[in-house]
Amino acid sequence: MRIYATLNFLMIQELCKSTKEELKMIAIIGYPGAGKTVGLSYYQKTNKNVIYMIVRKSMSAKEFYIELLNAVGYEGDVLNLSLYDIINVIVSKIKASKRKLLLIIDEAGKFKPRQLEYIHELRDQTSDRLGIILAGPEYFYDNLFLWKEKKVIGIPEVFRRIEKIETLRLPTFREISDICKDFKVTSDEEIKKYRDIDSFSELINRLKNRPSEDEKDEEGSY
Repeated sequence: MRIYATLNFLMIQELCKSTKEELKMIAIIGYPGAGKTVGLSYYQKTNKNVIYMIVRKSMSAKEFYIELLNAVGYEGDVLNLSLYDIINVIVSKIKASKRKLLLIIDEAGKFKPRQLEYIHELRDQTSDRLGIILAGPEYFYDNLFLWKEKKVIGIPEVFRRIEKIETLRLPTFREISDICKDFKVTSDEEIKKYRDIDSFSELINRLKNRPSEDEKDEEGSY
């Protein structure tokens, strides 16, 4: 799979690195197609001591933390463990680590307020070993801010612990041009047809689906 070194991709790599080294808790906000998931998963695949989790809408809090429990290396039976017990085991595993760890939580916009409360609990108990990235679309930040303003239980505390919020950028014309050329679309006239596209995924999908005589053998990603 082709990876393009866009400004968003490079920003994500640097944010992951600094969050892990400095044990911060940050949020990354990105519109659909900004390259958020590609950048985050790439960092996890190419660096040690990084846990990558995706929140699914159907997940309960206990199911999420069971998955995290498995990710930190727990091999015991979880059937009779309460959520409280599960979080405590996760904390123990993380604190026993001799290395700094990074937890990346993608699609955090699917978290409900109560689930974010548990992130607050995890953060407070592991801040000397674990950096945390919460990544989601624009509505993740909108919901978080709204819940904070409404003083939803636990959310002001979570919001206060997020040390930095970074927003991913729209594609630049230079990036659009470079990706077009990678798909062998090289004429200025042709490239200009793509200049108003506002996401990398849409750009690549349109390039993939252009008339067959212009297609290239290797598919790209963002």
